Amino acid sequence: MSHAYFYTGEREEGIERALSHIEKELGLSTTGNPDVVVMRYGLLSVDEAREVGDFVRQAPIGGSAKAILLSADRLFHEAQNALLKVFEEPPEGTYLYLIVPTAGIVLPTLRSRMQLLSGSVETTYVLAEEFLSSGTKEREEIVASLLDRAKSDKDDEKDAARTEARDLIAGLIVAARKKEMTPEIVAFLTDLDTFAPMLHERAAPLKLIFEHLLITLPKDLVR
Repeated sequence: MSHAYFYTGEREEGIERALSHIEKELGLSTTGNPDVVVMRYGLLSVDEAREVGDFVRQAPIGGSAKAILLSADRLFHEAQNALLKVFEEPPEGTYLYLIVPTAGIVLPTLRSRMQLLSGSVETTYVLAEEFLSSGTKEREEIVASLLDRAKSDKDDEKDAARTEARDLIAGLIVAARKKEMTPEIVAFLTDLDTFAPMLHERAAPLKLIFEHLLITLPKDLVR
């Protein structure tokens, strides 16, 4: 049985599914149990992630096992790095559940340490599908629009554009991994795996990243 699980979809639905999994698979009561803890965040900061890590390392209160449900709308890159160790090797008897709206906001290094929880909503990478099914000019227009919105004076529009950028990269990774691992695809995946963590940083060089991807996009990936 895995020690860490990952749910993508609506927050409260994910929490309910995680609680059900805890009762059925771990045999822990989720009602009034101090060893079953739900943590809700909007944007998880690095300091908050460290506090979560400290809490994870504490011994159970009422028994030999505990479960921690961590839900967040967004997670800073540094916050995810701060969680890597505890998600890879939590204390014995400790089970972790991460609940997020979309897989694209989670670093591949953190996601690889978790098992997808049953009932997760499969992420549909609409922008990536549009990108791959478009011609060269249309792909350039998609990137240009994304870059313009990422420079907006409106924080909501800027954040939405950066989320789309992360989802576009995540969708390209998913599509590339379904292809035959030719040298061109492998090289492209290497670039994507390098860029994915960078997109969680506010100072990420979006223009350079996407101009590079437009040039190096493998022909085998275009539909």
